[in-house]
Parts: sequence; C-alpha cells; structure tokens
Amino acid sequence: MARRGRGRKRQAWVAIRRREWPVNWWGQPADLQPVSRRPLAMQAADQLRRRITLGDLKPGQRIESARKLSRELRISMPVMREAISAIAYLGLIEVRHGVGMFVARRPRAARAVRAAARRADRAELHALRETLAAEAASRAATHRPGVERMLDLHLMLGERSLSVHTGSPDRFTRADLDFHGTLAAAAGIPLHAALERMAGTALWTDLTGRARRLALDSDLTRLHRELVEAIEAGAPEAAVAAARAVSTAEAAGPD
Repeated sequence: MARRGRGRKRQAWVAIRRREWPVNWWGQPADLQPVSRRPLAMQAADQLRRRITLGDLKPGQRIESARKLSRELRISMPVMREAISAIAYLGLIEVRHGVGMFVARRPRAARAVRAAARRADRAELHALRETLAAEAASRAATHRPGVERMLDLHLMLGERSLSVHTGSPDRFTRADLDFHGTLAAAAGIPLHAALERMAGTALWTDLTGRARRLALDSDLTRLHRELVEAIEAGAPEAAVAAARAVSTAEAAGPD
C-alpha cells in the first residue's frame, strides 16, 4: 500500500509539470519569442561586414561616407562612427582621414583575430570575456551611461529573462551574448564590444551546450540584475564584482 501511494504521488507531480511546461520543455519554444534589441552600432557593423564578406564591396573599393551611410541606415552619426570603429579595428576597412573609407586589401588584423580565436582554448576565451566585462562594468558605472543606453541594458536584461521560457538553447545564448555586447557598448568602448562579440561567437558551442543549466541558475540571473543596478547607481566596485561573478559562473565547467 505504501508503495502504491508513492506511485500515485509521483504520477500527480508529473501531471502538474506537464500542465506547466511543454512535454519537451527545453526543446519546444513558446509561441511568443523575445524581440531582438541588439545595439544599433552592432547591427550597422554587421551589415557593413556582411557586404564585405559576401563580396558586394571589393578590396580597395571606396565606401560611402559615414554621413551617407547613417542616412541610409537611419541611425545617428555617433552610432555610425561606433560601427565604423568596430570594423576598422577588425581590419576590414581602412579609414584615410581627409580621403575616405576603403575596403582593406589585406585584412590582416581580421585574419589574425580569427586565427587567435581558433587557437585559443575555452579557458582563455572565458578569461578574455571576464576582463572585458569587468572593464566595461567599471567604465559604465563610473561614467554613467545615458538614459537610452540604460534602457537598452534593462531591455536586454529582460530579453535574457524571457528567453529562458522559450526552451531554446540558441535563443537563450543569443540573448545572453547580446546583453554582454550591450554592456560593452554602454561603456563606450567599440573595441571591447567587437572583442566580446568575437569571444562569444568562438564560445557558442560551449555556451549552448550548457544553456539549460545557465538559464535556470537563479543566482546567475540575480547577478545579472545586480550588475545593471550597480551601473545605474554609479557604483564601479559593485559593478566590477558582479561582472566578475557573472563571468565566473558562465565559465563553470560542463554539467
């Protein structure tokens, strides 16, 4: 009788779980998905990088002026300059002051960074992300991002939380990486934003493989929230501590 009672209790628990989540919770996304809120500078840089990578813009070809590009993309000049700085650092374009912008003939910097990412092991890439996150958190908390930047951070924090309920490792990982990219952009460091994006891309398989554990880690969710709150409060030390704690948790070994 005792065994039969335990069996009924177990079945009742399973039934409750089925009503609350899909049968295959992590494999079935919800009907409504988070809306992408990636920083405008990153979106603009991606479009230019894609045109170069696909061959629409040839090596040595002159690129339209920043002002014309900003009008075409419907973004402000500061945002356009941030995007240009990011892809110029990667070596995809050459900016000749007083002359114009040109597609690089030999994008050695881009190749070098990609090669370094391929050779770097998992620990090195996570260590790089921790350094970038701590510096970005310190700078953002010290200089206090504007209202728009803080809104972006809060929105991306919300996107990360919403992505947990989609049941998709890819969607959660993208939302988490977008949050960290937004943080680097809020610090006003295009170079850090570019490096964070590259390191995150190199770690994509590692992060998606552990996405379920990371998504359901309530302490990690709390640390993300504390990081944003410390930046908004202008508390650099607290922001750095939260950023390092987040990086340590995300770098933890496989399940």
